[in-house]
Amino acid sequence: MIFETEAQIKEGPKEGVYVQGLFVEGARWNFDDNTLAEPEPMQLFSTMPIVHFKPVEAQKNKSFRGIYRCPMYLYPHRTGSRERPSYMGMVELASGMQSPEFWTKRGTAVLLALAN
Repeated sequence: MIFETEAQIKEGPKEGVYVQGLFVEGARWNFDDNTLAEPEPMQLFSTMPIVHFKPVEAQKNKSFRGIYRCPMYLYPHRTGSRERPSYMGMVELASGMQSPEFWTKRGTAVLLALAN
């Protein structure tokens, strides 16, 4: 389930956590279709809906058809440093009208903050 505002959430999840305030770079979130879409002209970052992070066991040979495994970074400076790493993990997002490879080539990523 996708939540656009806090008011839509009636109770906490049974497992995991809801996270608000994420951004996507190199794409935008299409709230009508709940998929990634082309960004608006001159739009560098776009807000994401409230995301439910739920722990799951890693699965080998899992099919990712139509799913973009999007890297998530702490801030836009993606390289980070040893003292302050930027990479946080992967987020599985519906790739929409484009293939997952399209978003990979574009460098699409989820950001937790827009400033270092």
